[in-house]
Amino acid sequence: MSLANGLTLLFAALCLWTMALQSRGGVTTLGRVALPGGFAVLATLMLLAGVFETSILFDILWVVAFALGSMIGRVRGWMLSVQSNRKAGLVSLPATVDGLVAALILAALSGIDFTSAMLGEALIEPGYIAAASALCAGFLGYRMLVIALRVVRPAPPGNVSRAA
Repeated sequence: MSLANGLTLLFAALCLWTMALQSRGGVTTLGRVALPGGFAVLATLMLLAGVFETSILFDILWVVAFALGSMIGRVRGWMLSVQSNRKAGLVSLPATVDGLVAALILAALSGIDFTSAMLGEALIEPGYIAAASALCAGFLGYRMLVIALRVVRPAPPGNVSRAA
């Protein structure tokens, strides 16, 4: 067990906490919209760094999982109804559970990694945990990125950013 296992669990918990606040919907700042995706990416990088016995299979699996999560997150980001007030720097998001589910999965994966480190033996192969977390981080990261791009681009009349 190392500091990395604890930090991974901390970043995943912060991702879950900030995503739980965001999943209720409402008005927030763009910076707060970015927090869950940022924490998810940090947790995933920590989990990936913990994979010592790697193979080409795990590398391919990690990249494919991240790419798939990114595509799904991009689509979901465009599907959300987002309103922004640029003068006040605020974003209005609808209540959703998709990000919360991804954050819950990431927290569970980090918990499994932490438990494995405490027991001294892997409950699930670390390469699979890193790949599953990459799926979640890709989803949360790209979902946030699309929301941010929709907020900063010129808005149509009515200040509602519609899907392209």
